[in-house]
Amino acid sequence: MSFNYKVEFEQQVRKLVMCSIMDRHVRMQEIQKLIDSYINSTDTVPDTTPLERLADYILKEELTDRNPYKVSHTSHPIMSTWQLDLRHNREVTLKVAEEIAADGKRYAVPKRRYRSTAELLLLDEQARIRNAQRAAQYEKDTAPGPIHTYFLPNMGTPPYKSHDHNK
Repeated sequence: MSFNYKVEFEQQVRKLVMCSIMDRHVRMQEIQKLIDSYINSTDTVPDTTPLERLADYILKEELTDRNPYKVSHTSHPIMSTWQLDLRHNREVTLKVAEEIAADGKRYAVPKRRYRSTAELLLLDEQARIRNAQRAAQYEKDTAPGPIHTYFLPNMGTPPYKSHDHNK
């Protein structure tokens, strides 16, 4: 290896990954040879970035498997970063288990939902309409009614005589 052994090692890692060796055992042997040659020439362990890339290359089949049921189909699944993120997003917190009982009812403390501005405007409009209707009905109910006069015939009482005050 040349003086800049880290750059050369990264180039060799890139070249090895580009080869796309299908058999895992052959891949692992080639990777081991590459790492051993680096250690023999430099007496140091390679940086973590190329080693991580080589580890991903060893686990190529597991990391490229897009099966969403990977966890239930295999005993020890290896998930890629996006699969792990997806799994974390789908997980439910234990808070849900605390709030939902065995009968399926939710026993959490109820939380008030605040109305939107549009809902408040609609309620105000409906209240104004109802208030106008109530006011009209109240006006009708409390208005003085018409006065009805009845003529009752004389039933044994002397007839009413009007007094003329002009005499």
